[in-house]
Amino acid sequence: MTQSPQPPQPQPPEPPHYPHVTEAAPTVPANTGSEVPPQPADGAEIGSLIGGAFGLVFLIVNSAGFSTFGRIAVLVLGIAAFAGILFLAFRSLGRRRGRPRPAGANPFSRSYWIIVAVEALALFGGAKLLSGLGYPELGVAWVSVVVGTHFFALGYLFRLRRFHVLAIVVTLLGVAGFLAYFVSAPAFTPVLAGVIPGFVLLAFGLWALAPVDQR
Repeated sequence: MTQSPQPPQPQPPEPPHYPHVTEAAPTVPANTGSEVPPQPADGAEIGSLIGGAFGLVFLIVNSAGFSTFGRIAVLVLGIAAFAGILFLAFRSLGRRRGRPRPAGANPFSRSYWIIVAVEALALFGGAKLLSGLGYPELGVAWVSVVVGTHFFALGYLFRLRRFHVLAIVVTLLGVAGFLAYFVSAPAFTPVLAGVIPGFVLLAFGLWALAPVDQR
């Protein structure tokens, strides 16, 4: 007697296989000690030295009409501020020595010398024109306007927005010097357009050297 074949028995289903997932541990960057500490922005040293020099000259020239005590106080403050700019600027330049500079970070580029040339022409040409028109007293106001506006160009060249603020302040003080003269208050012209811009230039020179985080 022949036995009939048995139907195949169903196999139990295999348990599902899930890929083994390992959670990666957060990566902590190693402290190599090579991080660059915050330092002044590129070009800040040159811009600060220029602004500080202008500021000190403004104080020396335009404080001549002050009393002896007032002139000494102005000059002592100005010299102390400029000495601080010199120290901070050269210290920063010394720290940069040996470090690679960003591409195109040459402060004495052709654009810089073009700005200097235009400024010199505007300063001497405008002062001579004012003298020829009979307004030599307005030379200080004209100098403030030219020096102020030239910081717009330096701020763009060095990528320092702080110098745009400086440009606005010094230019407006120069305009105030013009207005003081023509509203019959010429004694205020050297103060508004000379002494105050001098202190502003020195203060901004110190501010521009404040370290910024460049990471």
